Amino acid sequence: MKEDTGQILIVDKIVNNNIVIAKDFRGREVVAIGKGVGFRKRKNEAVHRSEIMKTYVLLDKVDSGVLTLFEEIQFEVIETSQKIIDYAQEKLNVKFNVNLLMSLSDHINFALIQYRQGNHVPKLVNEEVKRFYKEEYHIGEIAVQMINERFQILFSKDEATAIAFHLITATENKSNHQMMIIMKAVSDIVKIVEDYLNVSLHEDTIAYSRFVIHLKFLFKTVLSKQNVPEVAGMDFIFTQIKSEYKNVIECVKKIADYIMEKFNYRCTDGDCIYLMLHVVRLYETTLN
Repeated sequence: MKEDTGQILIVDKIVNNNIVIAKDFRGREVVAIGKGVGFRKRKNEAVHRSEIMKTYVLLDKVDSGVLTLFEEIQFEVIETSQKIIDYAQEKLNVKFNVNLLMSLSDHINFALIQYRQGNHVPKLVNEEVKRFYKEEYHIGEIAVQMINERFQILFSKDEATAIAFHLITATENKSNHQMMIIMKAVSDIVKIVEDYLNVSLHEDTIAYSRFVIHLKFLFKTVLSKQNVPEVAGMDFIFTQIKSEYKNVIECVKKIADYIMEKFNYRCTDGDCIYLMLHVVRLYETTLN
């Protein structure tokens, strides 16, 4: 499901007062969202652009029962969630679908209820999000400011990690559970590197960012259980690194053992050599 930019829509189904499923001029099904857009509307009536806050083309069948989730959420929350998504799309240069609007609106609505009842809900993977998804976390911080201003409340900064997590899941097309697994694994491997090299890694360096990005891509392969074909010409690199950085070799062996133990995935020679190259760069940055 992607964002639509059509003009006049024809109502096909009323979901609730604020959401309708309609047909655009090309005959495509779209979800149209706007305050009161479905109020007193009937099937085959026109919906004009001035009535709509956002539209999404339905590329996949969406159960209208799922869309009625919006019925329990005040429109101001949906509107604020869409503003956060618009900001995230601009900063991350991606397009999100209506699923993110549903999940983010539901999350913010729940968080508001808990806040007003005086309940504190602890946030998961707080540090991992801050360390490995800095752009998404910064967007989460801006989102918290937007929510606080709109609803005259004071969400803590921890809420930024929860919002960032929704963006990460939507961007990488993985479940929350998978993303938590990946972030925990990346955190564990960073700790292995720091322990083996007896260093504290500088998180604001290009070498660190590249290492984390490489690990994320590696774990896409690990979780899919697909082995990447070996790359020719790696033997020379391996020999060179082995002679100059014996501690790096041991470190990468420990990483490979960790991945085997936790995910039952045997790292290829190519996997290990790329890990070595990144660890060498990390080690060298700590010496400067």
